[in-house]
Amino acid sequence: MKKLLIGFLFLLSYCLQAQVGNVGINTMIPGSTLEINGSLSAQYRLTSANYNMSITDYYVAYNGSAAGTITLPAAVAAYPAQGNIKGRVYYIKNTGTSTVAVTANGSELIDNQTGLPVSSIGLGQGWFVMLISNGAAGGVTTWEAIVTNPTSSINTIIGMSTNSTYNLPSTANFNSGIPQVLPFTAGEVQINQGSTATWDAVNNRFIINETGIYELDALSYFGAGGTTGTSSNIGVNLGIAKNGTALANVIAGTRANIGQVVAGAGNTPISFHCLVNLTAGDVIHLTMYRGAFDSATGTVQSQAPAGVSESRHFSLKKL
Repeated sequence: MKKLLIGFLFLLSYCLQAQVGNVGINTMIPGSTLEINGSLSAQYRLTSANYNMSITDYYVAYNGSAAGTITLPAAVAAYPAQGNIKGRVYYIKNTGTSTVAVTANGSELIDNQTGLPVSSIGLGQGWFVMLISNGAAGGVTTWEAIVTNPTSSINTIIGMSTNSTYNLPSTANFNSGIPQVLPFTAGEVQINQGSTATWDAVNNRFIINETGIYELDALSYFGAGGTTGTSSNIGVNLGIAKNGTALANVIAGTRANIGQVVAGAGNTPISFHCLVNLTAGDVIHLTMYRGAFDSATGTVQSQAPAGVSESRHFSLKKL
């Protein structure tokens, strides 16, 4: 019994000494507080839906096909109180085909490297972020972020469609002066991996991932096969609408008065170029609508074929 007690006390003494020194795994003389002479495995989580990160998470891959949100855990209390997560490291990568927003908990903020701290940062396709808690809590900067864009090429989205025809039943909005969203052929939209904007094919819109000044170019070829009505002109507007499709959301564009004979040829170009200050989360639509004046009586319609035909090109680039 005495030998067992002595052995237990010796082991306890060794453990207590180990707690105040360096700890080594597969090494007898660790040179750091914790030294691992071998591989290291940590939690890996794959999600395709909104997700709230927990204290057991380490690496999260978002593989969703629609825009999602990953919410960081709260600091609970400022360092060094119990429940604080100072020094906690998270890795998040967007491996999906849409965007994902990484959002701080409650009133906490993220240091996004440039400018003022933000409550949320957007990750485009292929983007990656490493987040480190600095121990603060409340409405201050709680997380420091290192965001990586995996490509060094120009962040540009190019959308092209060869031709679309709006048959008469679908020209009602076009004819009443309400902007009509112009769809793109999905296979013709080119996106650089990690671009500062992404393409939402379901809603025919571009989603901005990073706040800044953007250069937008659009070119449309319009044709109506001739017009009916007393007027020989059609006032056609090509524009960019932000965060909606009403006239109040149009932020840039151009107008052309197209004559009946010219419209019938189907090769009338309308184009514009502009610089726009956009915010992460903004959505951009390319639209076309009839102007208030110089419109044909009743409807703007084609004699052959029975619709408004149009083909387009669009590019978006962050400066």
